[in-house]
Amino acid sequence: MKKLSKEYTKNSDDYEIKDQKGCLYIIATPIGNFDDISLRAIQLLNFVDILLCEDTRKTKKLLAHLNINRKNMMSYNDNNAATKRPYVLKQLLLNKTIGLVSDAGTPLISDPGYKLVQECYLNNVRITHAPGPSSLINGLILSGIPTNQFYFGGFVSPKKNGKIKQFTTTKSYSMTGVWFDTCLRLINTLEIMLRIYGNRKITIARELTKIHEDIVFGDLKNIQRLIEERQMNNIPLKGEIVIIIDGFDKKSELNIKTLRVNIKKKLQKFSLRDTVMMTVNETNFPKKLVYNEAVKIKELMTEKQTMKLT
Repeated sequence: MKKLSKEYTKNSDDYEIKDQKGCLYIIATPIGNFDDISLRAIQLLNFVDILLCEDTRKTKKLLAHLNINRKNMMSYNDNNAATKRPYVLKQLLLNKTIGLVSDAGTPLISDPGYKLVQECYLNNVRITHAPGPSSLINGLILSGIPTNQFYFGGFVSPKKNGKIKQFTTTKSYSMTGVWFDTCLRLINTLEIMLRIYGNRKITIARELTKIHEDIVFGDLKNIQRLIEERQMNNIPLKGEIVIIIDGFDKKSELNIKTLRVNIKKKLQKFSLRDTVMMTVNETNFPKKLVYNEAVKIKELMTEKQTMKLT
């Protein structure tokens, strides 16, 4: 990509915002490949009086790639936003132009900043956005799962009970779900997803736009097995994870009824253990779900048989 010099960027005839003072510019930056950045974003990174960065060290790497040498950079993240917000707002009211960037991608998507936007609206400060890369949208586009309706669940909870609550709440959503997760927690996340969601279609997207971009698509049960095999073979997973999972299908309720009928028929001829193993091999239902259903049906059958004898 041809790099724009600071002089060109500041003096460009099509630089439509050079007279817009007292404005907060939310600037999207690349999620992996540094060349995935818009001309407008480059112009703004040169132009703004103050640049707010989630981590100034990471932003400096991008600026070095773009041959931008600037001062007036300030960290602005979850740890210091509350204390720095009044100063930032004061500068905006003094007609300073301020840019906001995250470490990667589009700010405010699971990143700090929305409270600053609120304060700007309350104080009649102009806000605009230079759109660009987003791992959420990129992962969704590459997922092979319906994109006409979707919800964003944010980061998966690091705690087991938190995961259970998140997935139980969204279990009945008919739209596609998008989640962020880390490699270290992925196996546990998939295990709980399978238990609560059932065996839906899922895509795991990793290292998006980077050299080692990795995307796997399939049934949740098979993807879980694949990820576990990679770990057993010492194939490390690195980078942030985007999980895209299919929504709830009302037909699955009918499938559960069919499952129960099949389990009952098998229990009349085979042991509980054999019934569970055969059913799991014949269907896409998780073993734990099949086992729980089989135990319930076995108990009901035993109870009815006891009542007949008495």
